[in-house]
Amino acid sequence: MHTVLIPPLLCSAQVYAPVLDAVWQRGQVSIADTRRDDTVAAMAERILREAAGEIVVVGTSMGGYVALEVMRQAPERVKGLALVSTSARADTPDQITARERQLELVERGQFAALVDSAFTGIVASYHEADDDLLATWRAVAGSVGADAFARQQRAVIDRSDLTALLPTITCPTAVIHGVDDRYIPATMAEETSTALPHASLTLIPGAGHFVWHEQPHAASEALTRLLDTIA
Repeated sequence: MHTVLIPPLLCSAQVYAPVLDAVWQRGQVSIADTRRDDTVAAMAERILREAAGEIVVVGTSMGGYVALEVMRQAPERVKGLALVSTSARADTPDQITARERQLELVERGQFAALVDSAFTGIVASYHEADDDLLATWRAVAGSVGADAFARQQRAVIDRSDLTALLPTITCPTAVIHGVDDRYIPATMAEETSTALPHASLTLIPGAGHFVWHEQPHAASEALTRLLDTIA
């Protein structure tokens, strides 16, 4: 089994550190590079070029947008799918405006300030004062850098709505989401799971959008259940 882990917006490979060993025990693992392309479609194309044969695709947040695009482009190659802290919907006008404001901050040289200000929306409200989580977030986001973040953000703004794709996905799928996600509400996970023919939904208490690090054990268990089902 070859599992491809696709990081979220503004996140390095380190975001998957809590689950990496568990996935590796079940076969080959690679982490997609989403820093070099300026569209979600191109990110998906790169994954399909660089990962040979059949794959299991795990996408978190922006990685989920890319995972769905991989499924759209090559459904015959995807043996399993995990959609974590994500949605199939395109951005609303208000969300696009918020992203454009973030891009303006980066253009003014305020990337570090952007990283810190984003933290409060990334974690559940009761984790805002968690210094360890903040340090992890800074490390995960800081190594991506301003230029790659700007490319990713523009790709997300321009992405397609893929809600119509969901009923056509027939491979085993895990939908994993923090109950207290303030960035993408858990209702989006429920909507996605309902539209998928073969989906299991895991809503994780005690977690916001940064679910792999807020509740690593529960999130890892939900993913490994999918991998063991496929195996």
